[in-house]
Amino acid sequence: MSLTVLFGVMLLGASFLVYLINAPIDLGLQTALFVSIMLLAGTIFTSNIFSDFGDRKKAGSALMLPASHFEKYLVAWVYSFIGFLICYLACFYLVDWLAINAKHYPGQQIVMLNVFNRYITMCFLMFAFMHAVVLWGAIFYNKLHFVKTAFAFFIGIALLMIINKVALGCLLNKNVLMTPPFGALRIMEHSREITVFIAGDDGGFVLWVLAALAFIFWAAAYYRLKEKQV
Repeated sequence: MSLTVLFGVMLLGASFLVYLINAPIDLGLQTALFVSIMLLAGTIFTSNIFSDFGDRKKAGSALMLPASHFEKYLVAWVYSFIGFLICYLACFYLVDWLAINAKHYPGQQIVMLNVFNRYITMCFLMFAFMHAVVLWGAIFYNKLHFVKTAFAFFIGIALLMIINKVALGCLLNKNVLMTPPFGALRIMEHSREITVFIAGDDGGFVLWVLAALAFIFWAAAYYRLKEKQV
């Protein structure tokens, strides 16, 4: 049912987009839609994966199911991560193909999104990180999992950015602009904005950080599941 709803929403949105925009759907728009829908739909779906554990009427049977905690966790992880991505990719490519071929323009070259390029790979790792955070929130909170997890996530990011700005400002004795942790350093020097990257290619470093954080939150979600009580 969730897959049907997702496909229907994507098809309806694509139809409206084709009607509204009198131009071919380029790769930039395809990428933006692919990433935004994947992150939003994936996190909402994952937030409900352990909903039975937050309901006292269903938690007892869920906890006493004749399966180990690892098996319960692994099924939820595969279902909400690998299963979701496979279904999402199938739905997106079908809707994307229909939207691109709905109208033909003079000189139009049909180019569909390639999910194996470097940028999309980074987006998959971003999804893995957000999936891990939401999966942890789904088992940590009993009700309103998505709302509470999103609130805690954005508050945590805001606090990290403020702490990072203050710490770097004190360390460098410069006017440091608001910058995310592990990101490029931006400072003001003689009314000029100067950007200092972590390394020659900080993208690889960010990939490792996202992967490490994802594994940490996945592990935290598993151990939280082991401690879950009615």
